[in-house]
Amino acid sequence: MAAAFDPQKFELAWKRVQDHFVQLYASLQRSGATREQIISHLVDVDIEDLVMNKFQLNGELEQIMEAYLVELKGMEAFARVDENVLKSLMKADSFIYKTKFTEAGTLIRKQMIDAVIGGLSESNFALALESAGFQPYQAASLVDDSLKKFSRNVISEMANNMPEETLYVWDGPVDNRTSDECLQLVSAGPMTKAEFGAVFPGAFENGTHFGCRHEPQRYLSKRQSKAVSADKQIAVNVA
Repeated sequence: MAAAFDPQKFELAWKRVQDHFVQLYASLQRSGATREQIISHLVDVDIEDLVMNKFQLNGELEQIMEAYLVELKGMEAFARVDENVLKSLMKADSFIYKTKFTEAGTLIRKQMIDAVIGGLSESNFALALESAGFQPYQAASLVDDSLKKFSRNVISEMANNMPEETLYVWDGPVDNRTSDECLQLVSAGPMTKAEFGAVFPGAFENGTHFGCRHEPQRYLSKRQSKAVSADKQIAVNVA
């Protein structure tokens, strides 16, 4: 199986973007421009171009989309998925990333304007960025969660091309971090896609929560079931 993408790489990438904004703030403060001129300049900045091109996040986004291909190659295919569906899923996620990054950059611009009005120093502006808005760890979590959702969506599309009575299990770790909802699905054992939807609507594609580590897997052997382990963990949680 191909090596998985490390979301922490993107955590560092977003941290670099934040650093670029701090440097931009410092350069504007040293430019000799008036407060009104700096604010006017910031309002006119094309944030998408700044974040994606000048701050080079486009290159990082390309690496993320390559990770989607790695994810695909590592999956066990049990039914055909139309290539256009796969491309559409990837394109939709690419748009979500770009939108999120642009929104985060827009928020930083507002923080910069507030900082200019408040007369914050470069160091204090940097501290302000660390306490509000889209943070590097959130960037890593977004990538990790989106990759897992992509995997579940591909599995769901494969399931759409299988007989309705095909069984699946909720696959993933069973430990003290496993949510009650995932424990419930693991404990339920093999179910059809429709039965999954009845127990927890939307989990088949979206997981049970943000950062969900689990996904459906086609049931082929009793060895796949972790129902007993899930029941034990549920008992521990209740005790």
